[in-house]
Amino acid sequence: MSSVRADTVLHRGKIYTVDAKDSVVEALAVRNGEIVATGTSSDMLALAGPSTKKVDLGGKAVVPGFLDGHPHMDDAGLRLVLPSFGKPKSIADVQAAVRREVAKRKPGEWIVFNPLVEEPDVFSYPQAMPEGRWPNRYDLDKVSPDNPVYIQPLLMVAPGAAIANSAALRVAGVGKDATAPDGIKIERDETGEPTGVFLDYNFPKVMPETYGGFTPRRVFFPMIPPISAADEARAVEQAMHEFNRLGITGIYEGHGIAKGPQRAYLDLWLRKALTVRTYFVISYPVSLYRDQAAGDRLIEETALYAGGPGFGDDLLKFGGLGFSFDSATAIGASLMRQPYKGARGDMWTGVQLTTDEIFSGILRKAASKGLRLQVQCAGGAAIDKVLGMFADIDREMPIRDQRYVIEHCQFPSRENMKLCRELGIIPTTTTNFFWNYGSIYLRSFGEEIANGAIPFRTWLDEGVPVVQSTDGRPYDPIFTFWQSLARRDGVTGHVFGLPEQKLTRAEALRIYTHNVARVMFWEDRIGSLEAGKLADLVVLSDDIMTMPEDRIPEAKVLATVLAGKAVHGADVLS
Repeated sequence: MSSVRADTVLHRGKIYTVDAKDSVVEALAVRNGEIVATGTSSDMLALAGPSTKKVDLGGKAVVPGFLDGHPHMDDAGLRLVLPSFGKPKSIADVQAAVRREVAKRKPGEWIVFNPLVEEPDVFSYPQAMPEGRWPNRYDLDKVSPDNPVYIQPLLMVAPGAAIANSAALRVAGVGKDATAPDGIKIERDETGEPTGVFLDYNFPKVMPETYGGFTPRRVFFPMIPPISAADEARAVEQAMHEFNRLGITGIYEGHGIAKGPQRAYLDLWLRKALTVRTYFVISYPVSLYRDQAAGDRLIEETALYAGGPGFGDDLLKFGGLGFSFDSATAIGASLMRQPYKGARGDMWTGVQLTTDEIFSGILRKAASKGLRLQVQCAGGAAIDKVLGMFADIDREMPIRDQRYVIEHCQFPSRENMKLCRELGIIPTTTTNFFWNYGSIYLRSFGEEIANGAIPFRTWLDEGVPVVQSTDGRPYDPIFTFWQSLARRDGVTGHVFGLPEQKLTRAEALRIYTHNVARVMFWEDRIGSLEAGKLADLVVLSDDIMTMPEDRIPEAKVLATVLAGKAVHGADVLS
């Protein structure tokens, strides 16, 4: 063995390396944040010196730090810092939460809540409450007569219920004569007055919601105070620590990050406090599809610092441009090859956000500036069109080594997969869509098409290094690892596409570690536990690679290590 002395040796464990052979070893040695060797406990302890920390794992399982290929960490942070209801069992529960928040606020101050309930539980509401309805202005007025209260709609649900009290309606000037834009239903009482319940079928929502920010473009309540820079910074930092606790050591924010949260990440990096490795793509807003001059300026500006594999270090990197081409499958709006039932019950083929000509022209301009392209394309027809545009670009300027990305891509064909393999295009998707929205898949597309969605097994069989992610709902990696195997709907319990799409646990771990590192251009630094790579790893309470499958979500992260230093569970490594 080498004469190099290790700073730390982890031994007597079961360490899943995710190397090319999926080797499992007993021990590894770390020096200056990097793994210097892996192997037997005796061989690694031979690298210890007088000051080396020796950590006896006692047989515990260790895996590489989880890497999320699409987590929306900043959005997850806002859900953590804004007031929430949990899973209210009655309108009285909602009133109690509002009353607590009112006690903290000044008279007249806006109180903005997270959505009443999250996915997939929302699909049983409001029937899950004994009243069988959403709380309304009259319910909220009893506990907040003076403070305007606004409950956000869920972004990915159609309809998403936004709820306001009378004080909010007065400030907004929303009365009996209010008219709704397309995709909004105003609930009214027997006198014709709005009840304060607004049902928004749109995606993105036109009722204010945190994900898109409180902007003047939002209807009825544009006066809601925007999220402050301080709140954005607090949200990102709180989410970062939550991700550390759950074993996430790196994220690929392919959907893009708005300028406010970008600043929050940069500030953490400047303070040397960033403890989740972050690669983010610069977002090309949908609004710029109608503003060529502004779009061209964004491409020129982004190309100055985010070309090729990106700009940055091992903690924070910016790279490429991110686009959306169709809408969300979760609300029955993805662009599909055949007609299907949309959210409002009508048959259609879904939404395309701009024309082929405009979108192709934008992609070509960005590609000509050396920018790696990432495109959200959920439905089969959207995937067909986007990959066709990528192929057209490749004929003029080869993209094979640039790792273009398609995101969500729930309904690929074998031909799509072969083209991805040929052009080096990386798909990122998530089986969490089944958990949250499986009931929508079944209703919209029918069982046969729904069962073929998110075909991880087929991607791998076609030789494409597909990437697992969470889309932030839920962002717990152990749950998502289990869902890679279970492919289950959280509402109906329906299992999608098994056994045809069954993964091995080694494959489920690889698509959540090594494959994500590739999309980040960091596969030489993270994603597996091998000599020369950064010591990013997770110590687990149970062995998720061997324990009964249905018990995997019970496993906990005992410690999370970033470059050899614990960012969670330091006592476990003491």
